[in-house]
Amino acid sequence: MSRAWEAVLFDWDDTLCGAEPHRYLYARQVAAEFGVDLELAEIYAGFARAGDSAAGTWGVFIERLPAALGIPASYQATFVERYRQRDLIKTFRLFDDVLSCLDRLTSSGLRVGVISNNDEAADRVRELNVEHRVEIIVSPATFGTGKPDPRIFAESLALMRVDPDRALYVGDSFDHDVVGARAAGLTPVLIDRFGINLRADDHLRVAGLHELADLIAGRASAG
Repeated sequence: MSRAWEAVLFDWDDTLCGAEPHRYLYARQVAAEFGVDLELAEIYAGFARAGDSAAGTWGVFIERLPAALGIPASYQATFVERYRQRDLIKTFRLFDDVLSCLDRLTSSGLRVGVISNNDEAADRVRELNVEHRVEIIVSPATFGTGKPDPRIFAESLALMRVDPDRALYVGDSFDHDVVGARAAGLTPVLIDRFGINLRADDHLRVAGLHELADLIAGRASAG
């Protein structure tokens, strides 16, 4: 793998860490209970319209979600109540491709970090025993700002003393990860595990982390 890149930074939720039941699948199940049948791509688009993953706005997001998914107004409050039940049953796990990807990146001399809009990301990283594999764990609590604000990327790279043009950022959100990383000068890579992000753009895209190291190596050799 080429030394053209120095660091690979990752989003946390839905990039490295999965929560079961998955929020999209659970939302589709709950929506169906109210007579609204949606494809996963429609669920993803609805989450984006409601402001999913924006820093510090989960309460606002969850109130907007039913309307964004097309839930009839008379059922929206009940939808929110049902969807919140996921918090009582969800469990966290690393995706199956995470450890092998991190091992391959670090063995190739690349430095690894996490930039998340989830202020609990550091706790989850420790709980899932990944802390020793990453150099930094940054959230809005770290610098007082979150993605897509370019400052959170710039400040994170300053901690690592890495120039933006020598870093990649991998995340599942177009609006927060791709847009924010690109604005800060990093090369964004969209991870689309469900094949549901239909946004047209020239950003790099992978279906899983098993593709990431090959993508990095391929681009480096081509350059």
